[in-house]
Amino acid sequence: MINKIKLGKSYFFRLAFAITAAVLISFSCSTQKNTFVSRSFHNITSYYNYYYNAYDSYKSGIQRAENNINFNYTLPLPVLLIGESQVPGIVSSNMERTLNKCTMLLARHSITVKPKRTKNKLSPKEKEFRNLNEYVKWARRSWLLVGKAHTWKSDLTKARSSFEFVIRQFPNLPLWFEAQVWLARVAVLEGDFDDARERLNLVENNRKRPRTKSFNHLLHSTWAFFYQKSQDYEQMLPYLRKAIESAPKKTDKIRYSYILAQALQQLGKTGEAYIAFQKVLKLNPPYDMAFSARIQMISLSNKQDEDLKRELIKLSKDEKNADFLDQLYFTLGSLEKKTGNMEKAIEYFTLSARYSTSNTNQKGMSYLVLADYYFEKAQYALAQAYYDSSYNSLDDSYPEFDRIEQKARFLNSLVDNLNTIKNEDSLLRVAVMPKEERDALIKQIIAKLEAEEQRAKSMENQSRNQYLMYQQSQRYRNQNAQQEGKWYFYNQASLSYGQSEFQMKWGKRKLEDNWRRKNKRVLSIDEVTVAGTSQNQEQVQKQLSPKTPEYYLVNLPFSDSLKEQSIERIKNAMFRVAEIYEVNLSDYEEAKEAYLRIVERFPDEENAANAYYRLYRLASQFNRQDDAARFLSALTKNYPKSPYAILLSNPAYFEKLSKQQNEGETIYQKAYDFYTKGMYSDALNTIQRGMAKAKNTSLEPKYHLLMALCQAKTTDLKTFKVSLSNITSTFANTEEAQLADAMLKQIEQNELQIASGNANLDIAQTDSTTSQKQSIYTDSDGEHVFVVLVPKKANINQIKFNVISFNVDEFIEADLNVTNQPFSDFVEMIVCTGLKDKKTAIKYYNLISKRTKVFAGLNKTEYQYFVISIDNFARFIGDKSISDYLRFFKEKYKNE
Repeated sequence: MINKIKLGKSYFFRLAFAITAAVLISFSCSTQKNTFVSRSFHNITSYYNYYYNAYDSYKSGIQRAENNINFNYTLPLPVLLIGESQVPGIVSSNMERTLNKCTMLLARHSITVKPKRTKNKLSPKEKEFRNLNEYVKWARRSWLLVGKAHTWKSDLTKARSSFEFVIRQFPNLPLWFEAQVWLARVAVLEGDFDDARERLNLVENNRKRPRTKSFNHLLHSTWAFFYQKSQDYEQMLPYLRKAIESAPKKTDKIRYSYILAQALQQLGKTGEAYIAFQKVLKLNPPYDMAFSARIQMISLSNKQDEDLKRELIKLSKDEKNADFLDQLYFTLGSLEKKTGNMEKAIEYFTLSARYSTSNTNQKGMSYLVLADYYFEKAQYALAQAYYDSSYNSLDDSYPEFDRIEQKARFLNSLVDNLNTIKNEDSLLRVAVMPKEERDALIKQIIAKLEAEEQRAKSMENQSRNQYLMYQQSQRYRNQNAQQEGKWYFYNQASLSYGQSEFQMKWGKRKLEDNWRRKNKRVLSIDEVTVAGTSQNQEQVQKQLSPKTPEYYLVNLPFSDSLKEQSIERIKNAMFRVAEIYEVNLSDYEEAKEAYLRIVERFPDEENAANAYYRLYRLASQFNRQDDAARFLSALTKNYPKSPYAILLSNPAYFEKLSKQQNEGETIYQKAYDFYTKGMYSDALNTIQRGMAKAKNTSLEPKYHLLMALCQAKTTDLKTFKVSLSNITSTFANTEEAQLADAMLKQIEQNELQIASGNANLDIAQTDSTTSQKQSIYTDSDGEHVFVVLVPKKANINQIKFNVISFNVDEFIEADLNVTNQPFSDFVEMIVCTGLKDKKTAIKYYNLISKRTKVFAGLNKTEYQYFVISIDNFARFIGDKSISDYLRFFKEKYKNE
């Protein structure tokens, strides 16, 4: 007899599920089958194994961006965070995970084959289903998510490609509308506003578009984004209000509300803006946004200027606002500027910059206001300093960044040339002083330096005393914290104690290499270059302490040739200054004065005639007819035979110039033919013969470049580099200067290989031509340093660590110090100091040569190392010719 057993419903459900799962697993794994079972299997698996994680990582990335982005509340906040400069770095890891998950989903679970047709006549719904190009829902969603992830990463090309794929493949699905809106966002980021408007209108006018709250928010926020980027704030307002209503997250709603208040304020709707900022505060925003909203409400209130200032100053005294003092002072400065009190405004803007500890954009904006003010006042030296500071503080997303960069660049050039004139004049003046007077001047400089050092030492002692009591109070707290078992760097009390201990012993020190050295000048490239000599000087100074008289005699032009070089630098700088005033600054008065100073200082025909010609052209350009007539008269009267006077008084002179140009071109072509045939000496002779024909014509830089190329075949690398450098400086902004600059960079990039004889550069080998030249280096038994030259792409820290490890193993008793600093744009220099004499240096070199692990990871042609005396090190930095020193090193060190 069979026993009847009652089975519950749960049993049958579990049994059915198990059977279904077994069927799915057995028959549905392949993506080449398109059945209800296979689609169900891949939809379930793709969602829970891939899409869920991909979308979760996507949302986490967006959340990270919202939490970590630093807003500048003085500028309009962005409607959307995509495209902001900070965002790609914040979201990159999350978006990469999203892309990986989506890629795996598409590779393993995409079904594109058509299902088998079971009947002849299909319903419209069945036809629509058969026409799908992808039958797994989450595969379709993955294509859209891939495009969104690329957009957040600012990889707009890949994002556009993904969205366009969705549009082509899924034209009748809601995905199509989402992809169109996201493509409009991409178009806005690319600056294609016509394409963006067309896509958004296409979606909005389509009756089939989704009507969900999330899609409405997507559409309205994109319209608001579009109008913000096109700076049409009036049109932005209605869409921004709709975005606020449909915002799915409170953070978006708060940001949109703040942007709405900013837009109303910018449109001059003061009352509405005040109410909008009030609404922002009611939403309980982050403290920094709330603080900024309060500042704006104070400035929008009906209070008089003095009452406004009192309210703002009151806010500044609240300790909670210590991190936002930069905004407060910027607002105060703006109020003072508005009332015309620039003296007080400058004070507030300076304070704003000083208190901008983390918000560099706010600091840059404060500097920018000051830069513009001084620029308008034609105080260009001050303007240059502030433009430069502003340029280095603001990021390139700032609306006026290009203008700031341009002004900073030509004002830097202006100030550099003004400083060149000032410095060279000073050197010339001191060089002609009687020896007694010159020595007295140097003594005054040294006395002033010693007094400054004494003052700094006194401040250090004062600082130590101030921290003494603090150290004692912290000791007890530190001991208690250590007993609690906290790690040192997690313990604020321990950190404070360590800081006070350091400052009590060493005083306040700048964070830099060699912070213990009193005289850092010995090994600083920048200092050595300034204190050393230029490449053209025959004798290079020894690196001495700035407390010695010899230190100040380095660049003094005592000889006639050095004086001529100094005067030539002044002349070039004065012309460049005048050109900047004329072309870049459009300052007629300053340009006129600059050219007149050239006439006064250099009355010889070539320079004065050139200056008068430019003065005439300048006056004509600015419609100063009286000045133009006066300068033309001076030019034709004083310098009638100059080409400039002839050019203005004799129209036929153009024909003569044209003939001269043609002759110059003929000679140039002949010289070029000699060059291509390898007849370099003949080419150089021809160039010398035709140089006069090319003077002051477009052919002149071509002649110089061809001469440099011939020198590359006939002389040494150093001469070739000097010729190229002269072309870049003398013929700036010409095609030849660009070519010369490119060749210089190529040489610098491959200089280590050139020095080792392994570079494939089409230049002359230097062994034979330079061996007869007198070396600038001298043999010395004094202190030495060990130098390693490596490419900047190398692992500098690892090599430094290897050198330090070698020092510990072999020279632990020596006081050796290892630092690194740039040698050129492509080469980094690692320097080990403290080798007391030549014998020790040779020993060090021989031992480290055997320790191949020190240079592990470097190709033999990619680095050079040697020892060099302190005296020669200064010359090496000034000369920058690796090959020249290596020949000297081989002769004086490697053979011993």
